[in-house]
Amino acid sequence: LDITTLTHESIMKFSAVVLALCAAGATAFMPAAQPRFVAKLYANQYGKYDDQLWDIAAKKDIFAAWDPEAPRSELNFNPFERDETGNAADCSGYFPGEIRYKDPIRPDASYTIMQEEAKVMAELSEDPKFKTTGKPGNL
Repeated sequence: LDITTLTHESIMKFSAVVLALCAAGATAFMPAAQPRFVAKLYANQYGKYDDQLWDIAAKKDIFAAWDPEAPRSELNFNPFERDETGNAADCSGYFPGEIRYKDPIRPDASYTIMQEEAKVMAELSEDPKFKTTGKPGNL
């Protein structure tokens, strides 16, 4: 085979074949792919009230469903629990500064509304579950 008889087109085809063989051989050094769809589905889960109004009624609903004995998750957390700096969790149980934290849709606030919420909080503070600490469902 004389190199002068090779056309530009045949050189390009040969180069493409060599490149394809090199790329196919490179996968031999890659780790085996593991199915990650389960982790992704779980990791993309947000709370029941994601993109909805995060008001006292929603927090009471999450609190009523909260099981302190079960591990903390996006669907199982105490919505009235505060982190070490005093921040409240979003509607998925994440705190400001955490990667998955999303600003919740907050309700209107007024002195009258705050007074009503204070009454609800006083009632909730009587619930033994409200004072629960050190359980898997706690922070």
